[in-house]
Amino acid sequence: MGIDFCDSTQAANFQLCTHTRHFYVSIQPPVGELMAPVFMSENEFRKEQGKLTGMSEITEKLTLPEKCRSDHAIVQQVTSAANVGRVPCGADNEYRFAAKTVTSGSLVLITLEWREGAAAQLTVNSEKMVIGTMLVKDIIQALAQ
Repeated sequence: MGIDFCDSTQAANFQLCTHTRHFYVSIQPPVGELMAPVFMSENEFRKEQGKLTGMSEITEKLTLPEKCRSDHAIVQQVTSAANVGRVPCGADNEYRFAAKTVTSGSLVLITLEWREGAAAQLTVNSEKMVIGTMLVKDIIQALAQ
């Protein structure tokens, strides 16, 4: 059985029935699982990011914990929070990721810029504002662990 959540984080509620019992089931997808990785060049990323500004952009400042200040740790934590593909980047202190929502194919672009010391800035660009907002929270939580 498969469930199409239609790019929504609303729980799917249903009942499983046997001859003798009924089981009520509620499945709520993690927002990061509503997308599939997209592979693109740095130039494509910048071009698409330029189209997704204003209301389609969410930026948060964060502090990276000591154990999350390496390339490997950052990539691992972001990809564990969301089903995204890594985008090549020329800057040493910047990490880019891209995905499309499974149902509608809307782009979701993630940029993590590591600044001085532990300071960082996370930017999510997506026309799906609810998904963008929830994704920022999930990534910040993953990076804090």
